[in-house]
Formats: sequence, C-alpha cells, structure tokens
Amino acid sequence: MRYIILLLVLTSFSLAQPLSLGKPNEVKEHSSWLNLGFGLGALSSVNTSYKQQGKAFFNPSLLAGIQFAELTAVTLEFDMTVPDGGLGGWVGLEQQFLKTDITPFIEAQVGARHPGSDKRGHKFGDVFGVATSLNAGFIFFRESPFRLRLKGGYEMIFNECKDMSWNAEVNFFFALGRSGVETIKVN
Repeated sequence: MRYIILLLVLTSFSLAQPLSLGKPNEVKEHSSWLNLGFGLGALSSVNTSYKQQGKAFFNPSLLAGIQFAELTAVTLEFDMTVPDGGLGGWVGLEQQFLKTDITPFIEAQVGARHPGSDKRGHKFGDVFGVATSLNAGFIFFRESPFRLRLKGGYEMIFNECKDMSWNAEVNFFFALGRSGVETIKVN
C-alpha cells in the first residue's frame, strides 16, 4: 500500500506545473541568440560524373546560426572539400520540432559550390554552380551555451554535370548571448 501512495505522490510531482511568481497574464517573448561553431563531415558522390572527381570527400566547415524564433533558426555555413580544395557557401533555414534539450530538425539550404580542382577536364564555369541541400538530424543541448548537432542530407550542384552527393556532419556550436532566455513583454 505504501508503494502505491509513494507512486501517486511522485506522479503528482511530475505532472505539477512549475511555480510562477509573475502575474498570471504576463506574455513571454522569445529572446534571440547567436551560435558560432565548426563542423566535421563527409560528402559521398552519387552520380557517375562526380565520382570521377572522387568517391568521398572530407568536409570541414565554419558555422553560424541565429535562433530568431523559439523553434526556428537561420543558418550560415562556409565549407570546403578535401582533397581537391572545393569551396561552398550556404544560407539555410532550420526548423526544430520540440522545445526539449534533444530535438529533431530539418534544414533547407541554398548556396554555391565549386567541387575543387576538376579531374574531369572541365573549366571553372562548368563545375561551379548554385547548390541546394536538404538535411535532417538531431540537436543536443538545444538551449545551452554548448550545442551539438548531428545531421545528414542530400546536396545538388546545378553545374554542367548536375553533381549530387550525400552528406553527414557533426557540428559543435557555442552560444553568444543568453540562449533559451524568455523575456516578459512590457506594453
């Protein structure tokens, strides 16, 4: 009997609402913050033409993210592919799904990429192009000063050969500003 009572007490604590010392009708607003970081990843060529360049590339990157809404962020990325010295620049929109420390997300990016010194005999203008990327993954420690993001996705370069690749990355972010802070809206 005492175990049942203990279970009921613990359950009531877990379902209780947090204590709010403010006025009951205060409206809280999200406070934006900036994340800066770096990533380590890999690209794997999909189409035959891109595989002539290389089957897989190491893909380090410099990252920035502005968490401008509670579950939405703008992302900026500058990356390179090794070997062959390819470069890419991206702007993206990241949509998170849960207000928890671990949350799934999707991200759409648009940018430009040059796959590097071309072993296929093409000129710069034939391999450089506008690029798009669709990614999904998980964010760990979403509202802490340190954030870990695991993502995988698909990328396409709109160049002469329509180069396509799969990507996988581990990203490390550090918050500038106070992450996860809500402010009280004052009229």
